[in-house]
Amino acid sequence: MAAAFAVAMALVLAGTGAYVYAKLGSDLSHALDQDLRVRAQDLSALVAGGGSLAGESAGRLVERGESFGQVISSRGTVVDASRPLGGRPLLDRSELRRVLKGSFFVDRGSVPGLNEPARFLATPVRRHGGRAVLAVGATKGTKLLVAGPVALVLAVVLGYLLAGTGLRAVEVMRRRAAEISADRRGERLPVPASGDELERLGSTLNEMLARLEAALERERDFVAEAGHELRTPLALLRAELDFALHHADSETELREALREASAETDRLVQLAGDLLLIASSDREGLSLRLET
Repeated sequence: MAAAFAVAMALVLAGTGAYVYAKLGSDLSHALDQDLRVRAQDLSALVAGGGSLAGESAGRLVERGESFGQVISSRGTVVDASRPLGGRPLLDRSELRRVLKGSFFVDRGSVPGLNEPARFLATPVRRHGGRAVLAVGATKGTKLLVAGPVALVLAVVLGYLLAGTGLRAVEVMRRRAAEISADRRGERLPVPASGDELERLGSTLNEMLARLEAALERERDFVAEAGHELRTPLALLRAELDFALHHADSETELREALREASAETDRLVQLAGDLLLIASSDREGLSLRLET
């Protein structure tokens, strides 16, 4: 049972972690695109004003090792770039022609000088009175590949802690249930105030224990009442038989004692029949109508 539960929890946690990873990856990708748009606007203003991307390699607009920028002329040559991209253009000629019609995002498995997966925004820009293309990007390794597994680990740890809390409450209830017996009436299971299915389960089990306790009490009362009802005819039967054996002086007295014994025997038979009928009604679910 424990092994099956562990496997089930592992599958649930793996599925939850995968969902969290995918959701977080989507959110981070959207945030990355927004960040690249803002950087592209700032760097476009810098390039249009005659500024240099190389001078921004360790500045506010370009973060060393995480973000980069490159300016490519309409002929496809690199005219400015942040370190350590070098002189190899990030866009080919077909992409250069496409960017002149509008900005778009590009994903690369590796960027020269960084050797990491990256995503960048290609957008047209004015430089020295002519047209050029600005590529502004950031590595995805630090933004997605690290954050994703961290989120997965956090989801697994959180799921384990939540499952452990629930299992501890179940174990406490199980131990108390093992201690409850017929001679320890009034005891109930501890119910955690969690407001979830576990609390409702504990309350339902306690209600069941109360019903069983009430049924057991009725059974004890019935047994005591049955014992009382049987004691009187048995005592009378024994008295009549003792009288017939030891004190009857005539045939008339003997017959009278036997007649009384027979009457008490009939009463015992009737009581036994009633008890059997009650037992049969409990076993077969028959309804009884009490007559007063």
